[in-house]
Amino acid sequence: MLPYFSPRVSINRNFTRNNSISLALLMRTYLVALLFCLFVQVVNGQQTLISGTAADYSAKEIVFYTYSDPILHTKFELGKTIISRDGSFSVALPINQTIEIYSDLEKFCGTMVVEPNSTYQITLPPFSPKTIPESRSIFFKPTLYWFGLTKNDPLDLNLAVRSFLSDLNIEKAKFANQIYLQKSKAVVGEIIERLTIKYSTDKRPYFKTLMTYSFSELEYAVNPRDEELVIQKYFASKPLALNHPMYQQAFRTIFNDNLRRKSQEIKNKRLVALTNSGNYLELTAFFKALGYSADFSELAVLKGLYDGYYTDGFKKSGISNCISAALNKVTSPDLSLIAQNIKLKIEQLVIGNQAPDINLLNSRKETVTLNKFNGKFVYLNFFKSTSSDCKAELDSIVSIEKRLRQILVVVSVCLDDDFDDGIKLWKSKGYSWELLNGSKQKQLIIDYNASLTPAFYLIDTNQKIQLSQAPSPSHGFEPTFVQLIRNYKRRSSN
Repeated sequence: MLPYFSPRVSINRNFTRNNSISLALLMRTYLVALLFCLFVQVVNGQQTLISGTAADYSAKEIVFYTYSDPILHTKFELGKTIISRDGSFSVALPINQTIEIYSDLEKFCGTMVVEPNSTYQITLPPFSPKTIPESRSIFFKPTLYWFGLTKNDPLDLNLAVRSFLSDLNIEKAKFANQIYLQKSKAVVGEIIERLTIKYSTDKRPYFKTLMTYSFSELEYAVNPRDEELVIQKYFASKPLALNHPMYQQAFRTIFNDNLRRKSQEIKNKRLVALTNSGNYLELTAFFKALGYSADFSELAVLKGLYDGYYTDGFKKSGISNCISAALNKVTSPDLSLIAQNIKLKIEQLVIGNQAPDINLLNSRKETVTLNKFNGKFVYLNFFKSTSSDCKAELDSIVSIEKRLRQILVVVSVCLDDDFDDGIKLWKSKGYSWELLNGSKQKQLIIDYNASLTPAFYLIDTNQKIQLSQAPSPSHGFEPTFVQLIRNYKRRSSN
């Protein structure tokens, strides 16, 4: 049995630079621990055996994982094995409910549905390593590959899942214009009816959930401005299916930034005040009044708070207080652990916490870490040279950097697929500040929530976050920074 980690954790915020473990690393450690807790219902000693032969993977390690929940959608490792010299492999995965598992195999992402206490003999795709540009790109997506099954079992759940998804994709491709352009509810209704009739005899819960939430996405596609119809039909009073990939996908699609969008409606303006004041109970009460069940109301609020933290619609302090309140108020252990994980995630970049470290090469192929800038403020930014918004903001930095370079260091992290594109931009523009290569640094992008660019942070002289996210150069960074420096000096003199 895998070790159990208690979900009740506390974090000492008084770490200093001399601690052997940084706060960011500690938080990631706790996050992993809490993910183990979240899957305590999945991982509890029952064994599902995966085996096969793949000679072209000899001596390579393969890792099997699933995804944690529909909000953070974090990879959760289930097990790993090293392929023997003869190509054989076998790994036992601790599973007690039907889930979809994955394995990253260079150009492919292998997947299959596994059931508890089952044995599967599988075939892997031919080994095909990623090219150098593919390895560098943060946007590269491997091709999905359904593991082959060497046993010919016509009743295997995988065959039913693959058959249904194939038929669904054919229908969506055939009627793409009617669905996505014409928003034809009639066409969607006909597709749902055809597939429902064809697969009506399969009563397995996993398969029924797959069908249900595939249909929810179809209906949402033709009702984008009346999402409540879809929510009431498929989500509001239905049991949560937190570990089902189709439920996760449909929920993320339909509830993307849902709280902020609802708060922009005149009739729902009070949602802003409730969120900013940290009133978690009243937020959930709002959704319950719409007819949502208690646990789904909480899931919807947690999703809205998480998305809202990275937009300008709410105060970050209010969101943090709401999530803290949720830790003691949610109705189920699974939701409590999701709230814990969200809190740890957003607190990685909370003002006053240690900034996640960087360890990148600059344009002169020198290794750069935050220690290089010790004693100065750092205006850290992430950009792509293909983005017009990013290039406009970089131009706006020029005058700021010249005026403030005695107390402020500007550091730009290039997230282009090819770092040479960033170097060319620097040379053509004559930018004089530090340029770092972030093209291979997926973890850094996660740590700084920099998948959307441009992104800006201010780090103080002790390598702690001071502004998260910081204003962009064209939207008031300089006056904000000047005022911060005045306050900083005033506190230091007292």
